[in-house]
Amino acid sequence: MKEISAGGVVFRRRDGKLEIQLIRDRFGKMTLAKGRMEPGETIERTALREIEEETGIAGAIVAPLSVIRYEYESAEQVTVQKEVHYYLVEAGSGTLQAQASEIAGVDWYAPEESWRLQQVEGYDTNDEVLRQALRQLGVEPSLAASGKAGRFPVWAPGQSIAPFIDHTLLRAEARSADFAKLCEEALAHRFYSVCVNGRWVRQCREQLSGTDVKVCAVVGFPLGAGATRAKAFEAAAAVEDGAAEIDMVLPVGKLLDGDYAAVERDVFAVVQAVQAGALVKVILETGALTEALVKEACRIAEAAGADYVKTSTGFGPGGATEEHIRLMRASVSPRIGVKASGGVRDEQTAVRLLLAGANRIGTSSGVAIVGGGGAGGAGGY
Repeated sequence: MKEISAGGVVFRRRDGKLEIQLIRDRFGKMTLAKGRMEPGETIERTALREIEEETGIAGAIVAPLSVIRYEYESAEQVTVQKEVHYYLVEAGSGTLQAQASEIAGVDWYAPEESWRLQQVEGYDTNDEVLRQALRQLGVEPSLAASGKAGRFPVWAPGQSIAPFIDHTLLRAEARSADFAKLCEEALAHRFYSVCVNGRWVRQCREQLSGTDVKVCAVVGFPLGAGATRAKAFEAAAAVEDGAAEIDMVLPVGKLLDGDYAAVERDVFAVVQAVQAGALVKVILETGALTEALVKEACRIAEAAGADYVKTSTGFGPGGATEEHIRLMRASVSPRIGVKASGGVRDEQTAVRLLLAGANRIGTSSGVAIVGGGGAGGAGGY
């Protein structure tokens, strides 16, 4: 089954200055106007109609831009081949105003600011679209324009490690009181998040409501071998219950088979299911992979729209190593974070992994780490 959508990068020149139109969607992300083609339409007409319907601006196509292609599995278990066609569009008549319920706002930005916002707050898949548009308009975009090298904080010696820790409890036998304690510890030590199985997301979110501590939920854990549609449903349910981040296990067997298209569909299904309502981290299970497969898994995760790549479940062969962190950091762009997990039980190990390039540490030993003590956190995560 094939599905076609179209949209565009809209620009105008006002008082001799170039301006670019960007939309802020209902999830708070910066994006471009686009929508599905209706029967009897040309792709070009779809792009112009969607722009006008979403932003109130009628325009004229100047040139074609990227065509983004991917596959996903629908709720009816049908594989959909999706194409999104983008055009460079010059604004004409109309009044700029968000027209659709899924749009929180729309505005004009200077080219440099539009690129900065895309780098910091946009969807990865729109990078190349906006880059092509700016180049055609005579502007050379630079990552330096974003004001930083990446999206996620980088630890430096002298900083507290606590804000880089996902305080983790994934034991099957853990009970309600254990998760209450987990949240109390996260608040006391100012950890970034608590990381739990989906069953416990709602309890943790209720206990942490009104605080800065986020809830992270694992999906397809720990094997990654469940049906793609089941993972997508699990992720959506976790977000509905209050998860701000999803740590999903990719289908390791499919990766080992070399079925990279199936792996990408699996990751993309979860990314699509959360609809930008949560960050998505992809667990590679690096201990089961060759160096070449670690690189390939990183490429797939980024192409599918994930926000992070993560080393291990803590339940598989091997845990986080400095070598794998460096390899993963080198295999993704600055837009993607790297999380180290599995066997991180003391401050020295955490520091080495952060210095190797990790942006986040997943561990059940967070209290011991920030307290400078030895191994902690039953379960070995």
